[in-house]
Amino acid sequence: MGRPKRLYPLGKYRLRTPKTIDKSKTYSIELEYTWNRQVLRKSANIFVKAADWNQNGNQGRGEIRSSYGNEYKRLNKVLMERVDTMDAQLAEYNIKHPNQITAEVIAGFLSHKPLTRKDQGKDFAEFVLERLESEYSRHKIGRSRYKNGICCMNVFTIFLRATNQGTYEKDKIYVGDITPELIDGYITWRRDIRQNGDETINHSLTPILKACSYAAELGMIEQSVNARIQDMMIVTKPSLSDEESEFDGKALTKEQMDALLEYYKNCKEPRR
Repeated sequence: MGRPKRLYPLGKYRLRTPKTIDKSKTYSIELEYTWNRQVLRKSANIFVKAADWNQNGNQGRGEIRSSYGNEYKRLNKVLMERVDTMDAQLAEYNIKHPNQITAEVIAGFLSHKPLTRKDQGKDFAEFVLERLESEYSRHKIGRSRYKNGICCMNVFTIFLRATNQGTYEKDKIYVGDITPELIDGYITWRRDIRQNGDETINHSLTPILKACSYAAELGMIEQSVNARIQDMMIVTKPSLSDEESEFDGKALTKEQMDALLEYYKNCKEPRR
């Protein structure tokens, strides 16, 4: 009988060098995992010369030689803590999801993308843009709305960065982290900082709310949270005239009717 296959891989480090090694240059140390004959790597952002690297050290996991200098012990400790943490995460994932370790899962952990989340670590702006692209390619929306949607999401990422509300990067947030409170803050920011009117803000919310609705269908956002988000559109009160007369509930005056018709011609909201 052969050795039973390990249910999850263990990582090790390798020095990424070219075929012809320059002894005077430093090269990147990479964390490496092999699964189903696929090799997945991520740079450890530590660079050493080839002569200062011992691939057989630390039971074949690789280590920096003492010839590197006074920092070699500290750096080796950093490297071991990283690989031990990654190994532990893969072991925990295997317990929660037996026999579901794949190269994609390993790559997700290496890129710090939490695949165990309901949204699978999907970036919200990216999710919205994908929906816009899909609708545009299927002629569900025109080019103008498509371009406006892209512009709106660019402003949304500026909002995240300006208010420090990004969850995994300064201007990025996961789909599952979108909340009514965040959207409310976005509305206030556009009104107070960008000096946008209610109609402009509503236009900027349209692609966001549509994406949230779709995310709720996919289970990436809780239905109860999405229901609150869908109610975030600003309700604006139409003005029939500069000096609005009280409506008696029976009939409009000629001036009120003229004002209503003018409003109807200029209003860009189809539902109104």
